Amino acid sequence: MNKLVSEQLFAHYKWLHQQPESGFSEDKTKDYVKQNLHKVNLEKISDGRLGLIYQYRGREGPSKHFDLAFRSELDAVEINERDQIYYHGCGHDAHTSIQLELATYVAQNKPNLNILFIFQASEEKYGGAIEVCKFLKKNKISISKIYALHVTSDLYSNYVSINKGDVLAAGLTCRLKLLLKDSGHVSQHGESAARLFAKLVLLSEKLNEPDFHCTITNFSSNGSHNVFPTELSFNITFRGKTAEKCKIKQQLFLNQLNVEYQNEVVMNYPVLHNNAALYDWVYQKLSQSEVIKVVETPFIFSCDDFSVYGKELDVATCYFFIGAYNKGHAIHTQEFITPKATLLRGWYVMMLLVEKENERING
Repeated sequence: MNKLVSEQLFAHYKWLHQQPESGFSEDKTKDYVKQNLHKVNLEKISDGRLGLIYQYRGREGPSKHFDLAFRSELDAVEINERDQIYYHGCGHDAHTSIQLELATYVAQNKPNLNILFIFQASEEKYGGAIEVCKFLKKNKISISKIYALHVTSDLYSNYVSINKGDVLAAGLTCRLKLLLKDSGHVSQHGESAARLFAKLVLLSEKLNEPDFHCTITNFSSNGSHNVFPTELSFNITFRGKTAEKCKIKQQLFLNQLNVEYQNEVVMNYPVLHNNAALYDWVYQKLSQSEVIKVVETPFIFSCDDFSVYGKELDVATCYFFIGAYNKGHAIHTQEFITPKATLLRGWYVMMLLVEKENERING
């Protein structure tokens, strides 16, 4: 990798990391991406609520078909829901930096391929992938293969983790509000919000199985240290290997509440199976590299709306993880920063996939 690529990659990350924006409101981030892609003369085919979609055409063929597509995310994670504080603790700034530099590499080196670059809005708040898929289907745009990577603090920077089977879990997240006053719950029991919350957590944990996981987060109430609550609100997330099991477990939880409640579905992810043939090809090509160590990804209950592409489009999907261990600072925290070595590895992997696909198609 030459020095110029490294400097540009690090500069992208530095700028993006300092501009965290919420889903469907990534205006500064979009402007930055557009400015850089304009410099290398890539053609923009969509700029709107879904984010940005650019194309590179390097060979003849159907005008709306692409050999490859790459997806990154523009938004940041909400660290504090109450105060709406956002931070790039999920690595989307790294993903976008890598893809931005990959697009620059493609434009300058001109492979004989047709490639789509999707800079997607709103992965964290859900809905961005749905918007992209609607656009692609409406405009009859087809793709043979689509890739996405995600950094992980569980691996060192020289590791790539990939799975042939269930790489992303089905996920169902709901916002529940329990209406305790109308049920007579307070007058009968007079329990504090903390005690009620503890009971709810125990109730959710009883649903857990080896291939299913349930968690409660974002708890709030209108009670205080000496006033019993009449309302409790919280998010509950169900994750497993099938969407059907998530729905069944959700209903089991609701049936045990014994109070009036309001239930709003916040996110609903399908499961993602990496395409088996594409997995074999990618695993083989990456394993031949002397600077990458490839390992199998265990099923870790991770969700990402990249799974929507696999469900909604007729496309071979490949989702994998790039190691981003950084002094023990976990992803999804305000201490997480993507190491420079991870940025370089991520760019190298994506560049390698483009080069190998070019060789496969064109010899």
